[in-house]
Parts: sequence; structure tokens; C-alpha cells
Amino acid sequence: MENYIGYAVAGLLAISAVLLGTLIPGGPIEKRDFSHISPLKLGVFNVFLTALGVGSFPLVYFSIEGFEVAFIAAALCGISYFLVYALDLGKIFPVSPDRMPRALFWIEVVGLLLSIPLLLLSLIYMFMSKGSSNVTGVQSSAMIMILVVMIALGVGIVIFATKSATRQSPNKANSADETSRVDD
Repeated sequence: MENYIGYAVAGLLAISAVLLGTLIPGGPIEKRDFSHISPLKLGVFNVFLTALGVGSFPLVYFSIEGFEVAFIAAALCGISYFLVYALDLGKIFPVSPDRMPRALFWIEVVGLLLSIPLLLLSLIYMFMSKGSSNVTGVQSSAMIMILVVMIALGVGIVIFATKSATRQSPNKANSADETSRVDD
């Protein structure tokens, strides 16, 4: 039974990470303007989101392997995914003057709903396992390479997402220019 839970957790982690990845500011779905929020706050938030999304992918492997620490991390990911989506859907943070696109809304609703079984199944696995943790066959040199690639990817995503989120949309920039010309 633990194997099935491991596969379910792995699947939920993968789907959650992909859903979150589609919401990168400047990407295909997230086009809202966050230029009124300080770049430092957005940068920190984007570091958290990137670590959550990119960090979920290695957890997929480790949860399939039954590595108990992966289920602790997966439970924390479940809580994090829930909070990220609940805060945005609840218009708590990040708040944008732009309306939330319909696709963004539905992806966040699905992500929020998937975070609940992710958390619950991770907790169930931890309570069912009897303290035995599997040792993975991943060698340390491979782990270092994977970590370097993940960090490089994460830094690129954070820079792109923060710049995209703080860039004012062209329509708003044009209307601000016109307003300043009228005032002159």
C-alpha cells in the first residue's frame, strides 16, 4: 500500500509543480501588473515560488523510491501550495490592480484542490511507515550536478519572473504618459 501512496504523492507533486510553472509572471497565463509592489518583496516571493516548483521535481523521484524525508518535504509542499493559491485567490498577496484571468483562476483552484490530498497522503505515508527509510541509488556526483542545474534554472526563473512582474504593461504606461501630457 505504501508504494501506491508514494506514486500518488509523486503524481500530485509533478502536477502541482507543472501547474505552478505555468503561472510564471510574463509567461502564457500570468500577465497581471505587480509594478506597485517593491522588487525586493516580489523577488523574495519569486524565490519561494521557484524553490517550491523546482524543488518538487526531485521529490517526485524520492517519493517513488519511498525515501521518508521526501514525504515530510512533500507535506510541507502541500501546505505551501495551499497557502500560495489561497492567498492569491483570497486577494491577500500578491494583489494586482488587474483582474485575474479566467485561466489563472481555474489553475489556482485546481492547484488548491490538489494540495489537500498531497498533504494528506504525505502524512498518511509518514504514519504508515515504520521508521524504515529507503536509501536511494543516486550517486553524490549526480546529485551535485542536478543541484547545480536546479539552482541555475531557479536563478533564471526568479530573474525573469521578477522583471516581468514589475514591468508595467504597455497600455498602462501609454495612459500614464498621456495623463502627464494633459497635465502639462
